[in-house]
Amino acid sequence: MEDLVIVRGGGDIATGTIYKLVKSGFHVLILEITHPSAIRRNVAFSEAVYEGKWQVEDMTCYLANDMKEAKQIMQTGSPALMIDPKGEMIEKLKPIAVVDAILAKKNLGTTRDMAPITIALGPGFTAGKDVDVVVETMRGHRLGRIMKEGNAIPNTGIPGVIKGFGKERVIHSPAEGILRNICHITDMVTKGQILAKIETPDGEIIDVPASMDGLLRGLIRDGYPVTKGFKIADIDPRAEEYDNCFTISDKARCIAGGVLEALLYLKNNLSDQQEEPNVPICTHEKQKVETIYADYAATHITKPECVKDAVMNALALGNSGRGVNESSLDAARKIYEVRTKVDQFFDGYGAEQVVFTSGITESLNTVIKGYLNKGDHVITTFMEHNSVLRPLYEMEQQGVRLTITSPDVDHIEQAIYEDTKMVVMIQASNVTGEVFDIRSVGKLCKEKGILFVVDTAQSAGVIPISMKEDYIDVLCFTGHKGLMGPQGIGGICIRKGVKIHPLKTGGTGILSFSKTQPEALPQALEAGTLNGIGIAGLGAAIDHINTYGINKIRKQEKNLIETFYKKMKEIKGIKTYHENPLDFTKQTAICSINLEEYDSGSVSDELMERFQIQTRSGAHCAPLVHEHFGTIEQGMVRFSFGHETTMKEINQIINAVKILAEE
Repeated sequence: MEDLVIVRGGGDIATGTIYKLVKSGFHVLILEITHPSAIRRNVAFSEAVYEGKWQVEDMTCYLANDMKEAKQIMQTGSPALMIDPKGEMIEKLKPIAVVDAILAKKNLGTTRDMAPITIALGPGFTAGKDVDVVVETMRGHRLGRIMKEGNAIPNTGIPGVIKGFGKERVIHSPAEGILRNICHITDMVTKGQILAKIETPDGEIIDVPASMDGLLRGLIRDGYPVTKGFKIADIDPRAEEYDNCFTISDKARCIAGGVLEALLYLKNNLSDQQEEPNVPICTHEKQKVETIYADYAATHITKPECVKDAVMNALALGNSGRGVNESSLDAARKIYEVRTKVDQFFDGYGAEQVVFTSGITESLNTVIKGYLNKGDHVITTFMEHNSVLRPLYEMEQQGVRLTITSPDVDHIEQAIYEDTKMVVMIQASNVTGEVFDIRSVGKLCKEKGILFVVDTAQSAGVIPISMKEDYIDVLCFTGHKGLMGPQGIGGICIRKGVKIHPLKTGGTGILSFSKTQPEALPQALEAGTLNGIGIAGLGAAIDHINTYGINKIRKQEKNLIETFYKKMKEIKGIKTYHENPLDFTKQTAICSINLEEYDSGSVSDELMERFQIQTRSGAHCAPLVHEHFGTIEQGMVRFSFGHETTMKEINQIINAVKILAEE
């Protein structure tokens, strides 16, 4: 359903938001608990749980028993309500936005990856981490303001002051039991008047007196089971507020305005990620437009601001492990902090098992040359990058037996011998973008007692990875691609017990009188001064990904590549490349093509010169892939995108390729 917003919670504040969203043209589904406890029941759509329907001002909300009924209700322009405390409908209906309006003062399970847009009301959420935006709910100058970073004002437990009355306005249950109402909402009450009684579990009857004179504006439903301290009533000292017992409050309307503002703002920005109609934005002449970057597989050129800041701040760091001065110690602390972040990001085996290198090429060289010996057998695939192939060819010359097979687990299993010591493979192809089933291969290696090494150059930062769940013994990564960090930094995550001979030896800051490299990780594989600046930037990049949400990145990139592939296949003369049947759940944001028999370099040059589209052509340092697809001479034109790529840019590229294909 188009423009569907799911709102978690249907209390009086939530109702203000729901009312405004429906009036603004959105379809709204409310998710509630089995027994809502709204105080201002007259203006809370949550009452539909008990009554089947509930009217607030000129809008009626209807209780739906299933998804079909909910859709039918929303199609009529009314909000629908379903009992769904866990939010299971969110995944089924895939709304454009989720609004957490439960106002529980803590997060009860809303996550940023639930929908393209996530908004939360009040304290308990961190904007930019738990949700995209938090809306302030505290009365005062900030009420209704939207925050894209940080938190709302913490709850004080004291309501806003009206005519000199604050905490007196709210009444809490004096005991646990069943509430039995005596008064009704809109009654004028006096201080000490009995509003309700509590029937305790042991049969005692406890009075609930009014705390002040005024208008009983809110009272929980009769028969509701309450606990001691539970909010049960609300008194307003203003008798003239009688009519307002039946209308949405100024506070709720102000918050609703903040939600609508946030939703429209995020929706407009999101529109670039949604499929747009093709627009003839390219002509046969060179365009005066901004350059479109479509080479994210080479390097993630757009760095988060936090990464830039971390790099600049790290320029003042000392040399880690080379003294006890404050600068050196600061560097050591920062590096250890980032080791921990890397370990947690990949679900590894401890911070000390994280080794920093200059990049994934050094990482793979270190592992391959430091583990294999003459007489060993190693398996790899024809989808590999030269960072794997060339070190293996070197080891082959030194007496290591090499088998190259497909990335299919069955083919790998068939290639295993008794002397097989290592399987090393890429998780996602840098040419086709295919994501391979490393978990099955890893499980096979564990059963056979074979070291499993994974190249994550194209997967780290865009696909969730768990060393433990994927049975990875050694994970090699680079910082400057999907991880969005600086160039010149990468690393190795190593399972405990795996011994790798160092590629380099030299200074480590410890055991200086030893003639050999220290055996303990990480120093065993970290000779020389570490790249503290790059490491600091990497740490900030990981923080950014964790905050933004890797699942959200994955979803955005999947939408981009799926649209690109489908439209590209419609262009006559275009050939795409894929080893396995196309499955966008097993695909990164990479697509390589050729235009008839034209040289890939010429096509790439035309895209840049005429349309300012940056791509990568040629062999992409993956020679066996081109042998497999028969493109040794022609090469391929590779398009690779990041989650920052917009759908507008995707359409520009498609139109440019159409023009070249038609000429």
